[in-house]
Amino acid sequence: MDNAHLKKTWEKGIKALEQRDFARAIVSLKKVEKAAPQGPDVHFAMADAFLGQGKVDQAIRQCRQGVDVAPNAIAGWIRLGRLFLMTGKGEQALKAFSQADNVSPDNPHVAAGIAESKAMTGDLAGAEAAFSQALSLAPGEPDLIISLARVQDARGQAQTAEKTLREACAAHPGAIPLWQSLGRALRAWDRIEEASDACNEAQEHHPNSVEIKIQRAQLAYELRDLETAQALLTKLAKAYPNDVNIQNDLAQVLASLGQEAEAQALLRNLTEREPLFGQPWLNLARAKRYEDPQDGEIQRMRAALKRRQPQPSQAAYVHFALGKALDDCQAYDDAFSHYQKANAIFRDQLAFDSKALEAHIDRLIDAFTPELMSQLKGQGNPSATPLMIVGMPRSGTTLLEQVLCAHPDIETAGELRTLAQAAKGLTESGEKPWPECIAEIAPDLLADQAEGYLAALSARSGAAAKVVDKMPQNFLHLGLAALLFPNTVIVHCVRDPLDTCLSNFFQVFPAGIDFAYNLSDLGHYYRNYQRLMTHWSSLLGPQLLTVYYEELVSNPEGVLRPLLQSLGVAWNDACLSHHDSVGRVDTLSLYQVRQPLNTGSTERWRNYEKHLAPLRAALAGE
Repeated sequence: MDNAHLKKTWEKGIKALEQRDFARAIVSLKKVEKAAPQGPDVHFAMADAFLGQGKVDQAIRQCRQGVDVAPNAIAGWIRLGRLFLMTGKGEQALKAFSQADNVSPDNPHVAAGIAESKAMTGDLAGAEAAFSQALSLAPGEPDLIISLARVQDARGQAQTAEKTLREACAAHPGAIPLWQSLGRALRAWDRIEEASDACNEAQEHHPNSVEIKIQRAQLAYELRDLETAQALLTKLAKAYPNDVNIQNDLAQVLASLGQEAEAQALLRNLTEREPLFGQPWLNLARAKRYEDPQDGEIQRMRAALKRRQPQPSQAAYVHFALGKALDDCQAYDDAFSHYQKANAIFRDQLAFDSKALEAHIDRLIDAFTPELMSQLKGQGNPSATPLMIVGMPRSGTTLLEQVLCAHPDIETAGELRTLAQAAKGLTESGEKPWPECIAEIAPDLLADQAEGYLAALSARSGAAAKVVDKMPQNFLHLGLAALLFPNTVIVHCVRDPLDTCLSNFFQVFPAGIDFAYNLSDLGHYYRNYQRLMTHWSSLLGPQLLTVYYEELVSNPEGVLRPLLQSLGVAWNDACLSHHDSVGRVDTLSLYQVRQPLNTGSTERWRNYEKHLAPLRAALAGE
């Protein structure tokens, strides 16, 4: 091949690569490689083409050949390191970036690669130092700042990570990714109000940023400020009518506000426009009762799954929707098949560790002893306003909340994360981690955390005698709750274990609920939850009341009269017709709690009994 023809073939391959026609690029580049195997650039270009086809191993081989013939090719070593990071090979990535560092010691891309490699291998201290080094070479680079903060957070240095992000936002207010990362970090730390404040400040700097507006709307929804969420999303939906995520989020907010007709119209429009977008299908299915497996919507969902394969997560939503629809039709085996497929997709993306959970429960039980509770008794706040409702997800907590809030003397603050934040605050104030730090807690710190909790409660409610905090996961912190508020009543919702776990298996949860997508995981989680609740019951005595879901729906007055008496609240008939007064719900139970009390969800597990062997085994500790 003469030089002119070789050059033309090279240019043809590069043009195909730029056009993302990877197969055509490889055909041309292979001809160049055969004619000039000592040229490093052709190996690096072929690596890019193979990567475009998803053939990472072949891309790595080409990169290796490139750096073998040109060991000083800094771009080649960086490419090779990135490829190793993509495949989770941290040690090999570190070697590649170290070679690059020998070639170019002050290259910020190399320093960043070294940092990412060290983080992947678990050397978080080394990763933090390397990201700091990279930032000294590229000051103000948002990606490096964000990565540094993530490593600091992973090291348990949340305050340092927050300081890194806040200082960066102040120094570089024009960088939208920094504001987004600050908001996401605060949200991950369960400080949703502060995350919302950060987004509001970001909006002042970036009044036209769609990303910030969407983040503000999502946070407003979580804060139960549904009117703000609706206003933001309505404007965004008009400005971006083709953005299916915005349209779906708006429909969800409308449904939570009880505007079901408007929500359904939006969702149906989305399924017609984008049948491979799965979330609207699930939202539609939750709101409708299906009777015939040949229903047109069911057939369209089946057809969507047979078409060009949607993204796995979107396919999962369609499977969940079909599971719900076929359950309505009493086609239980077919329904379970779809539920299994949906859960498997989500489970593959998570890493639930049952042994870590068991160890954490052990530590809670060891830390909160009768002696500790007696020693710290009376050092909290005497307020009896808080009314905590806890339990497993899908155990009836939302239903009980709505029934009680039909009473004129009871309001709800929703699902507060303040109790978990209090535990974290106590950890940061001492030398030991949670929960061991509780043994050395100063009395004034308990009083301070109680005041903070009451402030969060009052910020989301009026002047009712009782204000509900319906965070189910607060069951992890009931020892602390009893110390903060020795006069408050805590209500534990209990439902049949099989029904509870199966109902979890049938749902898509927000981030953080990583145990719900596998029947064995659910059984292990339930056993540990049960073990901890038995411990709390022995410590708290009559301060902890139990409400059984099956009794609540079959004999509501018989359950509610003694419960209200224990709360010090007079009986009110409105509690028996709560569905007449439900205004807004923002949990997965938003459709169920708008119905009268009924026994339709009891012993549901019997329909799926032959599929539940893994769950039964895990519940039995096998």
